[in-house]
Amino acid sequence: MELGAGILHVLLLLSLSFLNTSAAPVLNKTMNMSYQLAAELNHSTPALLNLYLSAQGYPFVNANAPVCRVEVKCLPKGHLANMEENEMLKKIYIGAKQFDLHLKNIVAQQRNINSLKEKLHNKLEHTQIQLISLQSNLQSILRSRGDHVPRELKCSPEHINIPNNLFVQKQQGCAILREFKRYINQVLKSFHHLLRRVHGKQL
Repeated sequence: MELGAGILHVLLLLSLSFLNTSAAPVLNKTMNMSYQLAAELNHSTPALLNLYLSAQGYPFVNANAPVCRVEVKCLPKGHLANMEENEMLKKIYIGAKQFDLHLKNIVAQQRNINSLKEKLHNKLEHTQIQLISLQSNLQSILRSRGDHVPRELKCSPEHINIPNNLFVQKQQGCAILREFKRYINQVLKSFHHLLRRVHGKQL
């Protein structure tokens, strides 16, 4: 009986070891995919912002113009550096959800304002798809690490409304994309540091 129990114990340990080693490549692959998504967004967002500005007309001459420096509710606050890994991933996930809500509004606004600007619409929608993919990856990473996925935002969707004033709509769109450019650059750096830590642990 003792021999049989010992064999079962060894088999259990081997099976758990197999599960851990088989889960690690999946997690690393998802982390790499997230890094690639962040890199693509970081590369494409400046062009998207410039395209958006060119479609709005004067005085939206550049992202630093005073008209773009307006306050927008429900945007990610603070920095991502020097955070514990899982807390950083949660904060990135929440930020991605917040920007996803704003991008939906910008897409709707631009469909009404610039009905013929198909290139801008396509780029906005492609950015939104990439952001949704990033959220999905972050969910998978957090669950693989045995951590919970944040369910609620501090700002609910009801707090993100499309302004009635056309000029204010343009101002908010510019401010959101300007902030998104800064945010996604932080996300890229965060994934870069996370991947360095992951690969360092494997050495």
